[in-house]
This record gives sequence, structure tokens and C-alpha cells, in this order.
Amino acid sequence: MVDLAKEAFSTNNFGLAVDIYERTIRENGPTLELFLGLADSLALGGNFAKAFQSYKFAYRYGKVTPEKLKHLVASLIKSVKQDLDHVGSQIKKKTCLFTCGYCLGLLADPVTVPCGHTFCRHCLEKDKSNYCELCGSVNYRGKLKHLNSNFVLTNLIDKWFPNEWKAARLKKDGNEFFAKGSKGNLIHALTMYTEAIEVSPNDHLLWSNRSHTHASLDQFEDALADAEMVIKLKPQWPKGYFRKGFAAYGLGKYEDAAVAFLQCLALDQKATSAKDYLSKALDKILSALPPDDPKTEALQQRSNPTLLQKLVENNFSGQLLLPDITNTLQDLTRAVKDAISNTGSTSYEPVPLLESKYKEHSSIDKGTESNKLKLPDGSSLDHLESHHLFNSATSSPLPRKRSRNPSLTQSPLSPTHSSPQKLSKSVIDMNASSNKAQLASVESSASSNKTLLDSVEPSASNKKTQLASDPMSADKIVVKPKERNVEDLECGLCYRLFYQPVTTPCGHTFCRKCLDRCLDHTVTCPMCKGNLAEYLAERRQAVNIAIEGILETYFKEEYLERCRMNDEEMVELIRMGSGQQSDIPVFVCTLSFPTISCPLHIFEPRYRLMIRQCMESGNRQFGMCMHMPDSDSEFSDFGCMLEIRDVQYFPDGRSVVDTVGGRRFKVLSRGKRDGYNTARVEFLSDKPITGEEMLVVNALQLEIHSAVQYWLTTVPSFRRNRIIQHFGELPEPDTNPSTVNGPNWAWWALAVLPLDPRVQLTMLGMCSFQDRLLALKKIIEYLNRRSCH
Repeated sequence: MVDLAKEAFSTNNFGLAVDIYERTIRENGPTLELFLGLADSLALGGNFAKAFQSYKFAYRYGKVTPEKLKHLVASLIKSVKQDLDHVGSQIKKKTCLFTCGYCLGLLADPVTVPCGHTFCRHCLEKDKSNYCELCGSVNYRGKLKHLNSNFVLTNLIDKWFPNEWKAARLKKDGNEFFAKGSKGNLIHALTMYTEAIEVSPNDHLLWSNRSHTHASLDQFEDALADAEMVIKLKPQWPKGYFRKGFAAYGLGKYEDAAVAFLQCLALDQKATSAKDYLSKALDKILSALPPDDPKTEALQQRSNPTLLQKLVENNFSGQLLLPDITNTLQDLTRAVKDAISNTGSTSYEPVPLLESKYKEHSSIDKGTESNKLKLPDGSSLDHLESHHLFNSATSSPLPRKRSRNPSLTQSPLSPTHSSPQKLSKSVIDMNASSNKAQLASVESSASSNKTLLDSVEPSASNKKTQLASDPMSADKIVVKPKERNVEDLECGLCYRLFYQPVTTPCGHTFCRKCLDRCLDHTVTCPMCKGNLAEYLAERRQAVNIAIEGILETYFKEEYLERCRMNDEEMVELIRMGSGQQSDIPVFVCTLSFPTISCPLHIFEPRYRLMIRQCMESGNRQFGMCMHMPDSDSEFSDFGCMLEIRDVQYFPDGRSVVDTVGGRRFKVLSRGKRDGYNTARVEFLSDKPITGEEMLVVNALQLEIHSAVQYWLTTVPSFRRNRIIQHFGELPEPDTNPSTVNGPNWAWWALAVLPLDPRVQLTMLGMCSFQDRLLALKKIIEYLNRRSCH
């Protein structure tokens, strides 16, 4: 039976496995292996209340190590992840323009990765994956050492956040002391972190570092107080919950620790340390349970259930687990919607409301009285399942792990050190009862809702008060106009405000169009002359999200004007070729014909620019004219529009453009734009064919088509195969030849026949299909006579 249960378990048939394990326990008696198998099956099946009870019984029948709780931990994480699947990603996508997507703190040594997002260099170095934390794109972290710091963002942060910049230097000094590890250095690190907190009290990273240092000195009460402050400042940051869990674990508050570690994992499933400590905390909780006792049961019924008990009873509901997060998201959504209605635009789209998913607590049928399992203490399995999960021993204060040195239980620092007694009342209250703080966090969430609102467009009343001492808040500090210098956000190539800013691996930022035009001529950076061949080969062109957001938020009027200028340029390109007479870009090379494919190899810088502009404008067409070396004009008086079907780029910037012929035109005047030729043209169309002429034209069409087909049979096979491979088979005659350009087969014949280009040019300019047929007739007769001789 056990083998059958294991097989059902391995095939994810957890309900069947539960039934088999329960039947085996009733028939053969309880063992450690049976209760563990039952508990794992219940956990993976989502029935956590019974799973915890079964784990409790397993601990009574033998030794259970934390490693054997891996299925429970995995199932808890999976359940929470289902309830809060999009919370972490959505919050990170709404982070401040100056905030790192990993640590959620002010960018320190900002590095822009190829996808356009910017992170702290230290955070990127710690992350070993190849994927962007915000968008999931591949960023090749192995090349991080070749990415320089972003000069524009570094300059802005230095100017706009002087206090945070000073605190960052103090934090760096503290980190260096902490890395040395000795007790004296840890005390020096505490001093540095405390001084930094006094300069920047809303920086959650400083509180986190100080919490970790307190914990390293076994000062877990202080560590817990600092961790609570981290969560208050950044309820969406998973590491704050890990700090709290670690401090609670050190104090012996294993239930609080387990909840905190689970909160951490709800926001970041990759936190392996949180998984390990969650297993240890659950092991402490379950192993501390004594045998069942009626007095214990009565005591539990009179006591208030802990947060962990509530989570178990509600199958670990995400909204109950992280009330700060869910309420903050809802308030943020409302705030963004209000901002949209007031200002008409925002920097980012609003975060959708998180739908809370309460799972009903399901239970297994108890069965008949005869089937109830009797335990060694005389109680039945069904009777125990009705008890509270934890007894009075676990709900009462546990012995706390104290420091080996009693003097370290208090702050070892000078009066400048902010001890827990000097912190805000809310932190002291949370330190006094972490469970109470967890359950009351909904009430305190209103004070932290503003921490996510920096991505919202400022209203008209405070448009000039943009930045805050907390990088995630936009309402605490006024940035003076002289500090908000628009010149800090101007392109070094066009000397205008950035438009679609892109950052190169060397750390410089330019307008995307400006950089592309430079790379048409050279593969070096216009500022530092660094080699950008790899950047060009990868065709990155990802807009710098942070800089574009800063422009949209803090320089709205200037950015709108810059967008208007770009739109006018695009409209001018879009209008090319839209009317009967129009200005068009001209590619001077050879003749092209309507409906005939014309692949082009683009390598000249001016034509690279021309093709790029055609693609960006959406027009995707340009004129093709023949070069006229013996004429005063650079190109012919007649040409054909080419429509771009596809562009394939080479690593060095060259490209192969697949085009097909469109409308014909006559050149009225010539000009220049951005180095390439332009022309004012009039589009041509064939004269309509009347009813009487139609019979004559159709008869002539069939005759000439047959002649062209015969000529094709006289062509050598290798040449004929090349013609068919490039131009395709000869099209069939058109029963209604009265169209703008006439039947396709005539242009196919004109393109493949061995004619002088000047003859082809003359026929391209003809506006009578009948005249072209007569000209083709003479040409075919001449070619057929020559082939006979």
C-alpha cells in the first residue's frame, strides 16, 4: 500500500495518496514514514491545516529534520505565489525613476543594461542570472564589466539628492567595516549606518544594513526594530521581511519568523536563504509541540489565534499574508487614476488592482467512529484535528537568545546612535508585539502609500516640487529651479533635449536618431571614441527608461515641445508620396518597374539614414531613379516608387532591403535632404482604354505575350533559370488591362529583356499601354529574328 501511495504521490495524484496513507494508518497503525507521506500529500494538495496536524504527529513518532519539510515549504511558496503572482513584478515596474529595481533604493553607481533599465552596479554583480529583473529580457551579465556607469543619471543623482549621496558614502564605509567581520569593526559599521540614517532617515537600505549588523552582534531586539522600520518604509521589498524573520528567529519567535520568511518568499521565490530558514522555523514550531492535553486545548481556545494560525486556516491567503502590499497597490491605483483625471497623463500606466483569492478551507471526511485512529495518549486523530495548531507553549514567551556579552544587549554607540527607545512610537509598538503589528498593518498602510507615487505625474499645484529625500516619494523636498537644469538632459550631438534617449556601453547617452546617424559613418562613440561595434551589431536601440521617465515627469513642457518637433519631422516624411504631386526621397542607382522585385544592398551612410527614416515614419517607400552620368541632372527624369517589404541588417550596419516596385513618377524638380537626393514628382498613370480600343489592345496583348513566351524558350537554360529565380514565372495576360500601371506581365518583360536602359526609361515614362505594347512588339520581333540567325 505504501508503494502505491508513493506512486500516486509521484504522479501528482495527491488526493489518492492521502486516501491510501489514511487507510494504511488506520489498518496498520501510525509510523513516522506514514505520517510524513500523509503530511506531504496534504501539503502539496493545498490542505495546510491537516498537513500541519500530520507533521505534528510525525514529530511524535520519530526524528524529523528540517530537510524533510521541503515539500511543505515548496507547497507554501507555490500557494502564496498563486495568490500574489503579479505583486512583486508590478511594484518593481512602478519604482521610482531614480530607484534600483533590485534593492528599491536610490541608484548607486547606476549601470544601464541593454534592455534600457538601470540598476546599481553592486546589485547587478550580485545577481547571477542573465535576465533583467524588470522585463525579463536577456542582458548578458557576463559583460557587466564592459558597461560603464551612466553619466547622465550619476550627475542628476549627485545634484538632486545631496543628502542621499552623502548617506551612500557613509553606507559604503559601513559596508567596508562590516566585511571585516570582527566585533570592533561591526560596532564601527553600526556607527556609520547610524550616521547615514540621521542624514537620510527614509533610506530602507540603511535600516536593513543596521538590522543585519545588530543581528550579527546577537542584538536581536534592535535588529527586529530596524527590520520593522524597513518594512514600514518599503513593504514591497522582500529583503525587509527576511531581516525581520532572521531577528525573530534569533529571539525564538519562530511563528513570527516563519510568517516573515514566507512574506519574503511571496515577493521573491528565488530567496534561497529564506527557504532554508523557513524550514528551520517550521521545524522549531512543530518539534516544540508537546503531547495533546485537554488543559492545553482549553487554554488555546481562550487565547487569540496568531497570524500563522490565521494563515493556515485561510490556506495562506495572499491578502492576509501581505496586507500592506495589497492595500498599497489599491491606494496606488486610485491615486494614479486621480492623477490621470487631473493632469491628463502619467509617466506610467496605473497598476491594476490585485484580486484577493481566498481559498476555502477544505477537510477530509472524518469517517465513522470505528475508523478513528487512536493515538498513544488515548485521543483520536479526528479529535486532534479540531485543536488549534499551536499550544500554549508556543504562544507563550519563549526563551530569547541573548548575547554572550551582556553589554551588547544595548546600543554600544555614542549618544548619536538612534537606539530603539528613540525611534518612532510605531516602531516601538511593532517591536513590542510583532504579531499585533502584522494584523494591524492595514491601518498603518495609509502612511506608506505615498512611497510608490513618484511614478505619478505631479499635479499642477506642485509641478515644481518634484524630488524627495526618499527617492520613492515626491512630496517631501523641493528641488529649486536652478538645480533642475534642463541642460543636464540635452543630447551632445543635436544640443536639444533628449528624444528616445539611448545609453551606450561606455555610459554616454544620446538621442537614438542622433547616435544612429553617427554610427552610419563610424563605429566609435561620439564622446569618448570608444568602440561601439558590438553595440551596433546587436541593434539594441532600447530607450533608457529612467531618463525618458525623468523627462516626461520633471520637464514635461520642454519634453512635449521636443516631441512636437519630432512629430513634425515625422509628418513631413509620412506625407512623402501621399499626393499626386509630392516630395520624395530618391535612391539613385538603376531602373525599377511596377510590381517587380528589386533587392538592394545599402551601405552608404546617406542611404542608411534614408531607409531608417522611411521605416520609422511608417511610410516604407522611396523613389528609385537611374543614374545619368552624361546629363546635367544627377538622376533620370522618370522613376518608380519602391515599397520596403523587409530589411535585414549586417553586424557592421549594412543592410539588404527587399523592395517591390509601385507607382511611376515624373521628376519636376530636384533637391537634397540630410545628404541624400529628394525630388518633387508627379505620379503617372495609364490613359483609360475605351470599349472600342479594348478589343484591339487585348488582341495585341495576347500576340505580344505569346512572342515573349517564345523568346523565353530560345534563351539558354542557365540564363532562363536565373531569370525565373529572380523575377519569377512570366505572369498571365490581364483581361482588364485598363489599370494605373497596366498588366504585370508587360513590366516583367521590360525588366528581363536585354534592352538599353535608355529604351527602358522611355517605356517607363509612357502613359499608354497600347504604345508600350507596340514598342514591345518591335523589340520582340527584333530579338526573335536575331536569335534565328
